[in-house]
Amino acid sequence: MPDFSLNTTWLIPSPIETVWFYLIRPETWPDWWRYVDSVENISSGASKIPNNKRRIYWKTRLPYRLVIELTVTRAIEHRYLAVKVQGDLVGSGHCRVSGNAESTRLEFDWHVATCKPWMNRFAFLCRPIFEWNHAQVMKEGERGLVYLTTLKNSSIT
Repeated sequence: MPDFSLNTTWLIPSPIETVWFYLIRPETWPDWWRYVDSVENISSGASKIPNNKRRIYWKTRLPYRLVIELTVTRAIEHRYLAVKVQGDLVGSGHCRVSGNAESTRLEFDWHVATCKPWMNRFAFLCRPIFEWNHAQVMKEGERGLVYLTTLKNSSIT
């Protein structure tokens, strides 16, 4: 299974509390993240955030889809979120969050391996394409969250 280390930074011109609210609620992702097709609740866990498990159905910029299960392994409110990944990708990811009342920075680090046989077979040729595709999916997430939180902030004032 080919391994990938993928890093993305989002800059959201909204308060950290607002951004955190949407980040930890994957069930909202299809509303603002173009490439999230749907989210299924697998388990809510014993506490509010850690141990939550969601199955997420992804579309991509390219003509393939992915299904992954994210399990929250650690959360520090408004600062850090770590997940375990299973399904069409396996591995882990984390997001460092920083910001203030006006803007938020999210730094995503993914360490995953592909599990689909066709992806494994062609990864040596397609690695740059898979990485480009990931960047496009993440860019749309940033764009959607900027739009959503800007709308929410303007409707509050």
